[in-house]
Amino acid sequence: MHIGRSDASRKVVTYRSGHFTGFVPSRKNKDMVQYESILERDYIMLLEADRDVASYTEQPAAIEWSDGVEFHTTTFDFCVTLSSGKRYLVEVKPLAKVVKYGLDELYGYARAAAKDQGYDDLELWTDRELKAEPRLLNAVLAASATTPFESAEVQLALLTAIREIRRITSRVTMRELRATSKLGDAAYWAIVRMVARGQLIPAHRTAPLDDRAVLIFAGDERGAANLGVAV
Repeated sequence: MHIGRSDASRKVVTYRSGHFTGFVPSRKNKDMVQYESILERDYIMLLEADRDVASYTEQPAAIEWSDGVEFHTTTFDFCVTLSSGKRYLVEVKPLAKVVKYGLDELYGYARAAAKDQGYDDLELWTDRELKAEPRLLNAVLAASATTPFESAEVQLALLTAIREIRRITSRVTMRELRATSKLGDAAYWAIVRMVARGQLIPAHRTAPLDDRAVLIFAGDERGAANLGVAV
């Protein structure tokens, strides 16, 4: 499914580092993405699941900035491009390191330089934001469900159930959709795959993808908003 090589400005996975490094196949970028820590891998999972993210690049070109005392040249962890066209840099760090070195204040200078160099912003993500559940768990579930191998019978049963429910309402719980499809145990992962592809949209981004999760059919976001569902 994923053909292509990482677009990083430098090689991350050298197999000589003491860090936890590796590669993740990106559905959005259609290539392999490098990471050099568990936190970076978690952030990649969130990017892959975020409907507002059009694409992203790990290890973009370095930028130069000054904290008023010294000049720095920094290669930040990611450059993210949204569907709106907004483009911003991201640095992923453990919260303990941010506090110890005062990086939130220090990167304030880097943020100003990034904006001067054409970026819309610079974001600092820590394990506190990354590990907030159920967002990360939902993202990992969606990534795990992505596969090119699917049963045509399962897809047909689920699409038939959606067509039947859609005549009545623009939203449905996962439990109702599983029951209507009559797919048994196969229904859950088939539904999560549709969430990963954007065919079904969680009404509440902070709710776990379980039987109580409310799902909106793609294309019905406006009607759902009129019903008071936050999308």
